[in-house]
Amino acid sequence: MIATYDQFATVYDLQHQQFLDDAPLYLQLAREVCGARRVLEIGCGSGRLMVPMVEAGLAVTGVDISMQMLRLAAAHLLPVLKQAKGTGLLVQADARAPLPLPPAHFDMAIIALNTFLHNLTRDDQLAVLRHARTVLREGGYLVVDLPPNDEMAYQPDDGQYQLEATLLDPDSGQELRKYVASRLFWATQEQELVYRVERWCAGQMVGEQSFAFKLRHVFRYEMELLLERSGFELARWFGDYDLSPYREGSPRMIALARSAALNAR
Repeated sequence: MIATYDQFATVYDLQHQQFLDDAPLYLQLAREVCGARRVLEIGCGSGRLMVPMVEAGLAVTGVDISMQMLRLAAAHLLPVLKQAKGTGLLVQADARAPLPLPPAHFDMAIIALNTFLHNLTRDDQLAVLRHARTVLREGGYLVVDLPPNDEMAYQPDDGQYQLEATLLDPDSGQELRKYVASRLFWATQEQELVYRVERWCAGQMVGEQSFAFKLRHVFRYEMELLLERSGFELARWFGDYDLSPYREGSPRMIALARSAALNAR
């Protein structure tokens, strides 16, 4: 996984850095629901969410397994930290292992935009949630952004490449064409994604790279049980970034859970 995301980091950053549809959700929850000042982002990637949170004055710690992702995040945060009232700290760590962070320190933790799906086993899922619980203060909140229950039904299952994005690499001036092929495995709730990135210059392909990984989709009541077993009390389900309730046809499935007292488990 580390090697995959180190290889994938630049393409991921170019494609996702401007996606901020979910940023107002986390800012609103931090201010109005969670009363959060200290925020942990698990799987922070190249820092796309850390930047607006730091700009808003929050003290944000970003954890990621990929050092290349963290290098990109540091580059994005550097000019912001010179002007913003908030703070940003980057930590390389595998969230499936105990986090090298102070216990009971954070007011809110977030696992954004399908990141939780990288946990392919129940043990990994529980480990990530339990380690997040350990570094949250009692009564602190966890937000997990997931695809809705019916997401797998709409995913391609033919293994054929489809063009997903055309990007411009500002460093090389090359055009990047990103293709993805998808296969579904319903018995294990897994989706295998194989990516091919072509580099084009002056109308000719000058390079190509491929990488692959799996995601394990999680359904609503499965997630509720995982949270309960990890020391959380479910507070609310949202169906989109506008905090509307989760219902049939919702584009997202966002869990807001509160950490319970450890002696209450």
